Amino acid sequence: MSYLRFQHVFVGLMGVSALSAFVIPSGYSRRFEPSVQGLFAPVSRPAGSLASIISSRVAPPASDDRRAAQDIRAENQRLRAELTRVQTQLDEMRRVHQELSKLGDARNLCQLFKVIGGDGGTRESIALAASTFDGVKDDQYVLYPYGLVGQVQRAGAGGSQVRLITDQSFRVQVAFRRLNGAGQMAEVGVPVCLAQGSGSGSMFVREMNYLQIGLTPDFKAPPGRESAALQVGDIAVVSDRDCPMSIQGEQIGTVLAINRRTDQRMFAEIVLKPNQPLKKLREVMVMTKE
Repeated sequence: MSYLRFQHVFVGLMGVSALSAFVIPSGYSRRFEPSVQGLFAPVSRPAGSLASIISSRVAPPASDDRRAAQDIRAENQRLRAELTRVQTQLDEMRRVHQELSKLGDARNLCQLFKVIGGDGGTRESIALAASTFDGVKDDQYVLYPYGLVGQVQRAGAGGSQVRLITDQSFRVQVAFRRLNGAGQMAEVGVPVCLAQGSGSGSMFVREMNYLQIGLTPDFKAPPGRESAALQVGDIAVVSDRDCPMSIQGEQIGTVLAINRRTDQRMFAEIVLKPNQPLKKLREVMVMTKE
């Protein structure tokens, strides 16, 4: 009985093969080829792997390289060194691109330069490895990913000097912003005011009385109106008509403290701290295409 059943199956398979070969269009029969081939994978894969192993041992591929092993090792060492150098350069380019991308639209106006030192005297400034041949000129603004650094004070053929925003001679009009719950910058109900460098790594605002910054005479926020008053942690941004449009909105720093002035009791001294120590920056972006 089993013999007859096998004959029936064999005849059926032969009939299907004949139909696939001569009657059913090839476009239909080809759709089933991957499924049929998959049935033989448990056998074909081990057989193919075994054949490859035997072939590599019996008839290994011949090499046309007749160099000595020492020369090959020396070349490999040179290639490793070259790969390391190229990888390092690629990592540096990625880092520079990431730093410039933080500037937004202003990145197209800036060039990246190395900081080669600070001012050894009492001035708040840094020296750049940037010359007039690089397009650097006096009074150009200098940025970093977290806001405004300062302004080029002297540009020469051998380098440039940048006056930092924390220098006593630097002044700029600022407005105040605050991050809301949605992570967006919201205005603070404080008028635009003049910020000046302190000469010791910070800036201050001294021409605002307690009413202008939304505080009570004892320099506290009125109950229920805390959001309308200036607070520690608020962000100072450039809002100066004398500055180019590309600089407007650049961060100066955050409010570090709000103190009562000792010489004028009704006025406050608002201390602004840059987001990073400006004298310790390694690189800055000069707006050479303003």
